[in-house]
Amino acid sequence: MNVSVQTAVEPQSEGSLWLVTFADLTAILVAFFVLIYAMSSPLSGSGDASVLGGPGVSAVDQSSHRRDTRSGQTSSLPTLTVDYLAAVFSDRGLAPLGDGGPLSQQVDRGRLVIRFAPDFAFASDGRALRPLAGGVVADLSRILSGVANPISVMSSVPSEDWALAFDRADSVVAALRQAGYSRPIERFVTPGLSDDALLLIISDQRGGGA
Repeated sequence: MNVSVQTAVEPQSEGSLWLVTFADLTAILVAFFVLIYAMSSPLSGSGDASVLGGPGVSAVDQSSHRRDTRSGQTSSLPTLTVDYLAAVFSDRGLAPLGDGGPLSQQVDRGRLVIRFAPDFAFASDGRALRPLAGGVVADLSRILSGVANPISVMSSVPSEDWALAFDRADSVVAALRQAGYSRPIERFVTPGLSDDALLLIISDQRGGGA
């Protein structure tokens, strides 16, 4: 009697051994997904790793937020044609380029080029902007802050003095910043400009960059 009962029970216990392997594999999968979640949560902004500026804000999130804010501000601004901007600046006293005046402008290949004569733009030290020129730059800054057209500053190299050329370009950039212009400004120096002039170049995004 005992022999027959033992023989009937043994096949049953061997048939349930697969449950042990199944439980092990399930535990491994659960641990794998927990590890994936734990490694990805610091970059989502909910963790405390690499925190800058308070709990729950990571360095990656801060830089992404600043980049998205800048792109959103630029995308919300209109991009005007340089011909329209030239007409606006003409109403404010900028004459066509080539008339020999201290301040002039010209549309050239999708760019509006505003020329500052050095005697008009810079003081006796050759570096700082004169008050009148600074006022013109501030006026331009207020107009250009309302449009998405990219701008750049190009300075000539007077008497092979490269340091002076960079100082002149920096003074114009500083005047634009002081008047409220916050978007990127490209800065160039070149020995190829005539009369040691300084140029403010406004590009038409639809026609190409500066």
